[in-house]
Amino acid sequence: MRRLAVLFAMVFSVLGLMMSHQVLLAQPPVKQLVCHVSGKSGRAHIIEISQNAVPAHLRNHGDCLINSTDRALIGEPCDSTDANDNDICDIQP
Repeated sequence: MRRLAVLFAMVFSVLGLMMSHQVLLAQPPVKQLVCHVSGKSGRAHIIEISQNAVPAHLRNHGDCLINSTDRALIGEPCDSTDANDNDICDIQP
């Protein structure tokens, strides 16, 4: 009887882990719109990047954050001015 109880506990533990991973995997990755300065042309346009890529874009590219989730803005020109250094574009689309 004790072995059966241990077996049930193990099965339910494994099922619980599988279900929790499915929930985590089913969530879409978090994205951020940024005003991205193109290296070759120097012009800026809106792109969508992973939250994981935000620090590199802010540090290395001269980009700034767009306070919007409107994906229709992707590809539109933008102003990458961040005069107060808060990582948010001063002029929002």
